[in-house]
Amino acid sequence: MDNQYEKEIKELKEYIKNLEVINEGLRQSFEELTTLYRLVDIITEAKTLERVLNSLLDLTEEIISCKGAVLFFIDEHTHELDIAIKRNITKKFEQKINLQIKNKVMEWALTKGKTIALPDIEETTEDTEKVSFVLVPLLAHDKPIGILDIITDTPEGNITSIDLSLLTILAKQSALAIENVKLYESMRKDQLNIIRALASTVDAKDHYTLGHSQKVSEYSVHIAEELKFSERDIEIIKYAALLHDIGKIAIPDDIIKKPSKLTEAEFEIVKKHPAIGAKIIKEMESLAPMVPIILHHHERFDGKGYPDGLKGEEIPIGARIVHVADAFDTMVSARSYRDMLPPQLAISELRKNAGLQFDPVVVDTFILTLRKIGTLSI
Repeated sequence: MDNQYEKEIKELKEYIKNLEVINEGLRQSFEELTTLYRLVDIITEAKTLERVLNSLLDLTEEIISCKGAVLFFIDEHTHELDIAIKRNITKKFEQKINLQIKNKVMEWALTKGKTIALPDIEETTEDTEKVSFVLVPLLAHDKPIGILDIITDTPEGNITSIDLSLLTILAKQSALAIENVKLYESMRKDQLNIIRALASTVDAKDHYTLGHSQKVSEYSVHIAEELKFSERDIEIIKYAALLHDIGKIAIPDDIIKKPSKLTEAEFEIVKKHPAIGAKIIKEMESLAPMVPIILHHHERFDGKGYPDGLKGEEIPIGARIVHVADAFDTMVSARSYRDMLPPQLAISELRKNAGLQFDPVVVDTFILTLRKIGTLSI
């Protein structure tokens, strides 16, 4: 009876022990999944290549003890490994990595297509700083686009399969994010080339306005930055300012280039250019956020502007900014019918019309930025 009792106690203890092992495994798995989801979120939310790469290295340091790291991209044309980003790479570490490249260790790891932990590569027996390496291929749609070379003080035999697994998944998500960002940046580059071409087309209609859109864009960005706008809003204002006069494409050249004052009828035609510009830009979905700025950049703060007679804060803030920048550059630039005004006189005009034609806050901010960039001496 006692033997039976002892046997049951033993079995119960074994059962409890197994439960503890299972619970510990579940807890560890839960922690791994939580870490993984957080890593993926951080990587996928990064909007620029620089941020993706820095996030990748930041997160790598959370997974494994990291003394240094280098990320290489594979050149699409030469198939050579080019450094994309590196962190904490001393001269000694650089020598070890160069030795890896010389011995084609990375090529071997890329061929394997798996995350691999390796012992130190020693150049001499005097090498006292012992480290290990973890090579993590970056695969996007099963195609290698690069490799992450991690230097760690953890012996390769102590690097767990869980660490290697997390690094593999992190690298896979990073590779997809890198490909997406590269595609996005390529599309943005094409888009910006289109924007600049359109702006140049307008400026080229009259040699007196050559470069006007670019200067209005630069002034507008200075104002938006001083007002602490978000990066996205600054970008919208920047390119809307470049395209603020795009509607003048449809205005006859004899009106645009007229060397004397416009008649009332001619001015009514010119006043159509904001609406025409907005209609042109509206056709391109990616440029849609710029439409309100282009449409309303000739509204007046007192409500006497065009095309809709908006007043005060009814006018989009981006349009109020571009209006001030546009007016200033027009005044300080020579025209066929008048000479350029000195900057101080142009500023006096802005001040005089603050609260009437212009937003007073934008005028004050613009004057402050002109002082900061050295356009005004006082």
